[in-house]
Amino acid sequence: MSLKKLRNNPFQHFVGIEVIKLGNGKSLLQLELNDHHLNLYGIPHGGVHATLLDITMGTAASFPGSTEREVDSVTLNLSVDYISPPKTKLLISKGEITKKGKSICYCTGEIYDDEKNLVASGRSIFKLYDRKS
Repeated sequence: MSLKKLRNNPFQHFVGIEVIKLGNGKSLLQLELNDHHLNLYGIPHGGVHATLLDITMGTAASFPGSTEREVDSVTLNLSVDYISPPKTKLLISKGEITKKGKSICYCTGEIYDDEKNLVASGRSIFKLYDRKS
């Protein structure tokens, strides 16, 4: 998928996740929290963190360095560590490829609030597919 298609991802748009920077096996995304992201305790639902990390790491996997072609990725495994509730309403997520083969990619990710407090971290494995035009 092209960057334009990525930015028009229906679920990503529904949740409110925005792409800030992408490429070279890294990604930077953000999410402004609203009431519908919160659980009954008034903090972001764990699924919000998992979704943000999944999309952040998946986009890192799909947009490798300038010498490699873009690919599609599907999550095979996702692990999330919930560190602490955010102190602000803006979440910033960083993803990075840690190892990549021909068809499998390993990534790590971290979510911070905009005061640079670590909120969650994760690891994921993706199956890579040739990009369809």
